[in-house]
Amino acid sequence: MELREIISFYHVARLHSVSKAARRLELGQPTVTTHLRKLEDEFGITLFDRIKRPIQLTSEGFIFLELITPIVESVDTLKTQMDYTERRGSLHIGAYPDLITHHLPKPIQAFLDFYPDVRLQLTARSYISLIQLVKSGELDLAISSPPPPDEPSLEFSELFRYNVVLLTPPGHQLLQKHPIDLHDIAGWPLILSGPESLTRRNLEQAFKDNGINFDVVLAVDHAESVKQYVEIGMGVGIGNDFTLHPEDHDKLGVVSLEHIFPSSVVGVCTLRGKFLGRAVRNFMDNLAKHLGNYQVHLEEWATPPTAAAGNADELLRLSG
Repeated sequence: MELREIISFYHVARLHSVSKAARRLELGQPTVTTHLRKLEDEFGITLFDRIKRPIQLTSEGFIFLELITPIVESVDTLKTQMDYTERRGSLHIGAYPDLITHHLPKPIQAFLDFYPDVRLQLTARSYISLIQLVKSGELDLAISSPPPPDEPSLEFSELFRYNVVLLTPPGHQLLQKHPIDLHDIAGWPLILSGPESLTRRNLEQAFKDNGINFDVVLAVDHAESVKQYVEIGMGVGIGNDFTLHPEDHDKLGVVSLEHIFPSSVVGVCTLRGKFLGRAVRNFMDNLAKHLGNYQVHLEEWATPPTAAAGNADELLRLSG
């Protein structure tokens, strides 16, 4: 005897109809009929008088209904209470600042429309901090690059791929260089994300491996600040293409550095074995719906030259 068989019998008995019970339970009518047959075979009884219409309980069926009704009602109460708890829980999400600013509002709005009583908390951090907060259990999930391969306690589910890009003022002379190499980049003052950033760590390692000196004039974790100071001519920046948005088109020159740095991914990082309730799983589904396969088309990027940017080049250039 299985619980689903008892539930099928309960609804058929209440509705006096196999077809109505099947619709209520969102099951096929043959499935409900099979459940009834299994119960009758297991207990050696006849539950319904199938000659009469609508079908009626037999005396044995009445007794069986009285006995199983508390079980079914307890299950319904359990489902209601668990759903109530789920809708009034909490969810703590960590992500890169730019993801929180530009990419998460829509999936979060969709989530809050469905779970208005869930306490949702957002934390903006760089890569290393996010990984540590997931490991400690302080975050339910992080939206970040994959965890290091030597972190078996963490799980990762990909959302979209991204590339590292060079950011310059429009009309900058580096935009005419093909291909740009590490020596070209290091010849200019650099505006980078903070030292916990995965992109910065990879860039510094590449400079170190090639014995290249470089000069960082500004380190800031928010991509919008990097773009702002690149735009005014303080230096050139290294960032990720998912931080680029339509309003940046006339403000920045952009070149993909995929020939230097392999593409990477952004996804959902969770603690292995951590219980993820229905609300958390639904939020992850929303993320996949809104951010899955997100892509920036750099070939469409408009970088019209400006005289002011051209005149600023010599001011930016480092002495040999």
